[in-house]
Amino acid sequence: MDEVRLDGGRVTKGVVRVGDTVRRPSKTSSPFVRELLSHLKTRGFDGAPRYLGVDERGREMFSYLEGEVPAELAADLSDEALVTAARLIRRFHDATAGSPLAGEHETVCHHDLSPCNFVFRHGLPLAIIDFDAAAPGSRLEDLGYAIFLWLNLGTDGPQPSEQARRITLFCTAYGLTADSRPIDAILEAVARNVERLALEG
Repeated sequence: MDEVRLDGGRVTKGVVRVGDTVRRPSKTSSPFVRELLSHLKTRGFDGAPRYLGVDERGREMFSYLEGEVPAELAADLSDEALVTAARLIRRFHDATAGSPLAGEHETVCHHDLSPCNFVFRHGLPLAIIDFDAAAPGSRLEDLGYAIFLWLNLGTDGPQPSEQARRITLFCTAYGLTADSRPIDAILEAVARNVERLALEG
C-alpha cells in the first residue's frame, strides 16, 4: 500500500500513514510506550492510538485516528475545545493512576500535552498522540505544561483577565480548583522547558 507522510503537528521524521495504520521507526522510549498503550486499551481508554505490532521493515504500527492535528499553537481555541481537552487529560491520568507503569508516582505523565499532540475532529480534541516523552509523574506536573500550551499563555496570548478566566475553565473541567497550585505548576513547567531548550541549544 502507498505510504503517505503525515502532516500537522510536529511530525517525527519517518512517520507515515499506510492504509488505516501509522508506521514509525522504533525509539528508546518504544517499550514503555507499547506498555502504556496496551494498558490504556485494557482500561477502556479510547483517546489514544492502539499499538498493532511491527511491520516487515521493523517499524512500529499504530492505529490511525481520523482527524486533524494542528501545526501550531493557537490562542483562539473555543471554550468547548478547552473543556474537552481538560476532560480527556483527566481520563488519561485516571487510567494510569495507581498502575504499575506509574510506580511510586501519582500517575503517568504525557509530558508534552500540546494541542499539536492531539487529534481534532470538528474543532474538538478526541485523542492524544505522541507518547515518546511519557513517564511516571504527578498530575500537576503534566497539567501545568498543558495549561500553558493550550491557553497560549504569555505576551502574545490573550489579555490577563481572559487568561485567568480560561485557566479557571480548564482547571474546573479537569476537576481541580484554580488556586495557586496550577499557577505554580505552570511556572515550574515553563522553567523546566526553558532549561531543556538551553541544554539542547
